[in-house]
Amino acid sequence: MHVPLEPELGDLEGVLAPAGDALLGKGVSWSLGVEDRQQPAGRVLALLLAENLQQFRSFEFGVLNDLDPEQLHDYRVSLRRARSLLSSGRSVFPSAQRKELLEQLAEFGRVTSRVRDLDVLLEDLPQLYSAVGLGGEQHSSESQELRAALLRNRSGAFEDLAARIDPEGGEAAKYQAMLRLWNVLGSVHRLGGDDPGKDALRPSVVVAQATILRQFRKVRSAGRTAKKTNQVSDWHRLRKRAKALRYALVAYSPLLSEPTVSDLVSRLRKLQNVLGLQQDHAVQIQLIESAGLDAGGRTALLAGAISEQLRLEALKDFQSCSAAWSRFDQSGFKDDVAAAVTL
Repeated sequence: MHVPLEPELGDLEGVLAPAGDALLGKGVSWSLGVEDRQQPAGRVLALLLAENLQQFRSFEFGVLNDLDPEQLHDYRVSLRRARSLLSSGRSVFPSAQRKELLEQLAEFGRVTSRVRDLDVLLEDLPQLYSAVGLGGEQHSSESQELRAALLRNRSGAFEDLAARIDPEGGEAAKYQAMLRLWNVLGSVHRLGGDDPGKDALRPSVVVAQATILRQFRKVRSAGRTAKKTNQVSDWHRLRKRAKALRYALVAYSPLLSEPTVSDLVSRLRKLQNVLGLQQDHAVQIQLIESAGLDAGGRTALLAGAISEQLRLEALKDFQSCSAAWSRFDQSGFKDDVAAAVTL
């Protein structure tokens, strides 16, 4: 396998250049393959992280120019995949730098989440209006005022996000520092920095197998806890664990026994979709109530009615989550995980 040295040596100018450069072919020219099973984990995980960075930056222009909400969604997915890789690679990446980048990615993720949450709520708004008896938002001045309040909040959240991404923005230094460190940890050949983790020289397939099994155990533990307590926080933890396992399966799939991987990913996605509704409803209650208070008057009453509707949906979510976990937590899934990591 031939990998160009330029991205491995860490071309900071290239990685901090406009995202269009990535689309023109600059950056990492590599993809994981079965021939990489015996490659050192430190090399493979670094290249995977660099690939995440290239994907992340390919959506940057569209996000900064607010072209399509789905661009922001894809941008966030790339960010989460990088976080998942860093979390699962704690025995491979340099410890202090890994923790620092994880903190930077998590903090930036929070900046993006408010915009994305408002995008989802605005998309769901007509359905929520119908649920409280409004035939259409155009028939109610209150519904129009509530939408306007949400759009104002979305505009403010987007301004905060753009101030990070735009090189001329007030918070651009934080974003540039995150990209620089991301690039450093995504470089196979690094100058300076901490020593890599204890497993950096182990075969990548061994690290991948251990990661999948560890993430699976976390999913089972989180699911059984959530089933017992039926608490929002525990269902949310299960969702994050399931997402981490799915990202690991996708990232390491070329190193695994592929026939079972796609089915595992599909089943995890179905579980996440159910769990995600509960989280969406919890966030939407907060956003709709805040917008209603900002608007005041009869618009606040409408926001209150929608909030109550969302709370009713949230109560149903507990049953849906429990049923989804029961369908998921079968011996067949455990057997398929074992088959995926058995070569």
